[in-house]
Amino acid sequence: MISKIHIKGLKSIRDMTLECSGLNLIVGTNSSGKSTFLQAILLYAQNSGEAIGLNGKIISLGEFREVRNYHMPNNSIRIELWQDKNENLSWIEFVEDKEKDEYKIKNFIDDKKSVKGTIGDGENVSINLVSKFYLHYLSCHRVGPMDIYEKNIMERDNLGINGEFALAYLLKNESEPIDKEMVIQNEDTTDSLLSQVNYWLNYIVGTVLQINDLKKTNYLQVKYNNDPDSASLDALYCRPINVGAGISYLISIIITCLASKQGDILIIENPEIHLHPKAQSRLGEFLYHISNVRRQLFVETHSDHIFNSIRVGITQKRFQQEEVRVYFFALDDNHETQCNPIIFGEYGKIIGKNQYMDINDLFDQFEIDLDKMLGL
Repeated sequence: MISKIHIKGLKSIRDMTLECSGLNLIVGTNSSGKSTFLQAILLYAQNSGEAIGLNGKIISLGEFREVRNYHMPNNSIRIELWQDKNENLSWIEFVEDKEKDEYKIKNFIDDKKSVKGTIGDGENVSINLVSKFYLHYLSCHRVGPMDIYEKNIMERDNLGINGEFALAYLLKNESEPIDKEMVIQNEDTTDSLLSQVNYWLNYIVGTVLQINDLKKTNYLQVKYNNDPDSASLDALYCRPINVGAGISYLISIIITCLASKQGDILIIENPEIHLHPKAQSRLGEFLYHISNVRRQLFVETHSDHIFNSIRVGITQKRFQQEEVRVYFFALDDNHETQCNPIIFGEYGKIIGKNQYMDINDLFDQFEIDLDKMLGL
């Protein structure tokens, strides 16, 4: 598990260090650096096997001069990760070579050995980081409702950055048991992937799914039933376009989380897309459940309902505060990212630990609008 991250010189982030836990919730205003923080982790992962650089299959950011901090034109971009309770440190650094109009990648491992690679001259250099973690990334561009979905013929265990192969993974593994520690046990469920997916789908949005292999094609079909009590009646199952788009955006999250293994890291952007407030709140419970069984989640969200579901869980002592990190991002007057760690006090009071940064834009619009209606 990543225990601490230090980022320097990347886009709006000048110099930032964050402590990490099982569930890491990144909230804040638009263009405040939330995605940049996640991109730092993705850049590290993208270059963990070989020197891919700023542009690869996981993430593509463009040219070096586009992504370095505007106020630090002569500095490199550096990402440091600590793992295993800060016992292991490794870093990756992107250094500009102005004469050649390119950049180099440097890497450091805590055994004091360093390797260097150059991007731009065709050289391909292996970079071995401390302990390669398995990373699942679901972008905000997740696939929505479709009549048919592609099977993943080439990479059967890859669920796709946009969740495009999540349903293919479910089709292949629907009867396989998930890790015991993740299983929700009751009289209506088994430990199979499909049963557990349907449990959470029903709990969050009141729906269950049916998945079918379209034989002799590279496609599959999924249908949803909004009356789970009549799950055996095939006539009640509808194509995705007829049950609400939020369900299709949600399903890849549920499958990816339940398919993960101990020690995996999951990065999820905007999990609340097209979901009702009640569903968003219950999704927050699901995310905490996954993080509480030795998975690590980094979640970027604009949802006050996910935020408040974690807040309520901690207040009611169903969730452990030390197992959750909430970070509020905003830009300062220099348009650079500032971060305020958030904790929850008695009765759910929101407390910002950064005394130099207010939390005025932390999901306070409801109170602002209410004051306007009351004439205050």
